[in-house]
Amino acid sequence: MKLSKNQAVNENWDKVRSWNYKLALGKEYQSVVYAELGGNHGEVKTNDTERVYFILEGTGEFDIAGTLTPVEQGDVITVPPRTKYNYHPTGNKTLKVLLFMELWDN
Repeated sequence: MKLSKNQAVNENWDKVRSWNYKLALGKEYQSVVYAELGGNHGEVKTNDTERVYFILEGTGEFDIAGTLTPVEQGDVITVPPRTKYNYHPTGNKTLKVLLFMELWDN
């Protein structure tokens, strides 16, 4: 199956641009989200599923339940279920990430 960018749901807020690709995998649906951050994402909390981020470009910092972790291109970050977190780029560059998560039904 191929999903094109024009099939993704585009959402933008503050300095965040994102494209949500909704995937039907077996009996469940999941999302793959491409995002470009020029600023703070804003705090969110995971549901009952772990989220996985692949850092495509740039440098940044994740605050996962109060623990700060620097990231750079090629890193993978996992966020456990039921955990508050936030992330943002560092420096004056855009942080580009690919997120694998439960269905984001926007």
